[in-house]
Amino acid sequence: MFLFITEIIIMILAILMGLRLAGALGCGIFAIVAQLIMIFIFGLPPGSAPVTAVLIILSIGIAGGTLQATGGIDYLVYLASKVIERYPKSIIFIAPMIVFIFVFGIGTTNIALSLEPIIAKTATRAGIQPKRPLTASVLTANLALLCSPAASATAYIIATLAVTGVTMGKYLSIVMPTAIISMLALSVYCTVVGRRRKMNPSQFATDIMEDIEAQPLQTKFSPRVKLGVLVFLLGVGLILMFGIFSDLVPTFKVNGETVKLETTEIVQLFMYMSAAINLVLVKLNTRDILDSHITQSAIGALFAVLGPGWLGATIFTAPGNKKIMTEQIGGVIQQVPWLVIILVSLVTIVVISQSATASIMLPILMSMGVPPMYFIAMAQTLNVNFVIPAQPTLLFAVDLDETKQTKPTSFILPGFFAITVSVIVGFSIKALLGY
Repeated sequence: MFLFITEIIIMILAILMGLRLAGALGCGIFAIVAQLIMIFIFGLPPGSAPVTAVLIILSIGIAGGTLQATGGIDYLVYLASKVIERYPKSIIFIAPMIVFIFVFGIGTTNIALSLEPIIAKTATRAGIQPKRPLTASVLTANLALLCSPAASATAYIIATLAVTGVTMGKYLSIVMPTAIISMLALSVYCTVVGRRRKMNPSQFATDIMEDIEAQPLQTKFSPRVKLGVLVFLLGVGLILMFGIFSDLVPTFKVNGETVKLETTEIVQLFMYMSAAINLVLVKLNTRDILDSHITQSAIGALFAVLGPGWLGATIFTAPGNKKIMTEQIGGVIQQVPWLVIILVSLVTIVVISQSATASIMLPILMSMGVPPMYFIAMAQTLNVNFVIPAQPTLLFAVDLDETKQTKPTSFILPGFFAITVSVIVGFSIKALLGY
């Protein structure tokens, strides 16, 4: 037990040091260094690297980066801005809905960064505290991320749990309605809770408008860019279709056995298809794709999954450690299963990244015998990443609010409210579906 605890401490220290020095990239690199220590010093046999998840994240990053380089993301932001500005009085509900749709379709919370100035501007003009729609939108972006088939965290979870029979359809049957209900509850919370301050709609608008007008939003887009967006969204739609309706998935005869195309392979195929069509439609410098925010984020997520995932597999699948997890710790968890919710939440608070937390915790939970559908019901606990204010979307929202009412701590209470609702709803849906 002492060696096992020591190995876990080394793992945690390596990940935290990597995150502090170089973010998600550093997290992966230092985790692999810890992997070297486990193999050469502790004598643990190397576990299986999460290669499939890494390949999925890479395909998502290239497809999303290509879309961003063509101007497709700018076009989507333009469309979103029109909807948000059309219903200013309902912005606390409209803005999170728009953010949800866009994060779900694109697979990154970064798109919320482009929408936040529009949300702050519209709220200020309508005499609504920007803090309310900004808080709801930032937290909703995280809720939506775990529903998106184009998100790295979702890709890793589905790829890892595929061996247990979990399909995208099963995953989304719980996570999707949970996120939508939690989003609506969060909007109600942000509308009702908190002291109201009467605002003059023009009081704080000047500074916000100056920033936005200094970089005017593009309003003209070529038909090729629009077609490229449609192709990307069609790719996401096809992934969803094949993930939910498994009977449509192609099957093959291999050595006399019927083999079905895996969901993880379908994701890669359609993501690269959308990237290829966008490359044909719009002439690009490939450097623009690699330099895009989406591709850069995907590369960081790739390492955040590869390093901790490989290290976790090495530590928690080692014969001696596996016995400890199943017989000792697993026994406690089976008696008090809700401890898993607290455990995942605590790790998320420290690690912040959904992908990195999933890559650390999933091998642990699987080795303890936690049922996969139990984890899916509480999947939104991967979003307890608002306690330590390090998320770009959170920090940008704080900077944008010229009323100075949005603080780094403003997200904690509504965040825990949303997570609590998601856990209650998630387990309720799990029970209703009989999983």
